Amino acid sequence: MGFPDLNLLVYLHLLIKHGSATKVAHELNVSQPGVSAALRRLRIVLEDPVMVRSGGRLVPTSKALAIHAQMAPSLDLWKRLADGNVMFDASRTTRTYSVLASDYIQFLLLPGLSCKLSLLAPKAELRVIPPNPYRRLQMVVEREADFAIGYYHEAPEELRSRRLFLETMVCVIRRGHPASGQFDLAAFSRHLHIGITSVAQGSYSATLEQAIAEQRVQRRVPITVPSYLAAPHVVLQTDYVAILPASIARAFAAMLPLELHPSPVGLPALDVSIFYHDSMQNDPSHKWFRDLTVEVVAEKVLSK
Repeated sequence: MGFPDLNLLVYLHLLIKHGSATKVAHELNVSQPGVSAALRRLRIVLEDPVMVRSGGRLVPTSKALAIHAQMAPSLDLWKRLADGNVMFDASRTTRTYSVLASDYIQFLLLPGLSCKLSLLAPKAELRVIPPNPYRRLQMVVEREADFAIGYYHEAPEELRSRRLFLETMVCVIRRGHPASGQFDLAAFSRHLHIGITSVAQGSYSATLEQAIAEQRVQRRVPITVPSYLAAPHVVLQTDYVAILPASIARAFAAMLPLELHPSPVGLPALDVSIFYHDSMQNDPSHKWFRDLTVEVVAEKVLSK
C-alpha cells in the first residue's frame, strides 16, 4: 500500500470528536458528501468500518480509537504550530537574543530589559550590537541580528516593524545660559548648536535638518557629535544648544544643572520601532521578546 493521504487523519480526528458528518463538514467548510467520501477512503485504507452508527450518531470502532490515540498528540502539535500557538517557556530557554541598538536606545531600554530577562529568562542571553553605519538594517535582513531598535526612515521589504514609542524632541541649555528663562525663536537662531549626526539614529538628523530648513529658520552648528549622550556634557560647559530626545534630556537634567525648553521650531518626533525579519513573525520565542520589549517601554519610557 502506498503512503496514505494524511488529510484522512484530520477527518478521523473530527469524526471521533463530533460523531457527526454534518458537524465535520461545517468545521472544515466542505460538503457533507465530501466527508462521507473521506470516511469511505478511511474504511478502505484501514480495512475497518472506522465509524458506525449508534443512537443517532457515529461512534468509533476500537481500531479507530487506537489509531486516534497514537496520532492525536501529533495532530494537535501540528495545529498549534500552524496557528503559532506553541507554548514557549521563557524560564527554560537558552536562546541568545541579538539586538542592534545605539547608545541612546541602550540607555533607555537596556537596564529594564536586562532586569526582566534575568527574572523571567535566566538562562537566556542578550547580545547588544552597535549599528553598523554602512549596513544599517542589513544585519537583520541577513539574520545576523534578531532585532534592530531605533529610528529608521525606510526599512527593507524583508523586515516587519512594530512601533515602540514616539519621542518628543526638546532644546537643552545649561542653567545660567544667556537665554535661560526665555528660550524663544530668536534665541534658537542666535545661539550656536550642537549637531548630532549618528548614523545609528537612522536618518533622523537629515529629517531634523529638513524640518528646520522648511521653516526658514537659520542656525549655526559649529560642533557635531556622534551620540545623544555626549551632547549634555558639551552643553554644560558652553552656551550651545542641543536638540535631544525628551527622555534623554530629563535623565541628564536630573543629574546635571541643565534646562529643558520646548522647541520654538516645529520638530518631527523621533519614531522608535523594533524591526525584525518577516520569517520570524510567528516564532514564539521571538514574539515573546518583542512583547517583553513593549512591556519595558511602557514601564520605563511611556510612564515618565
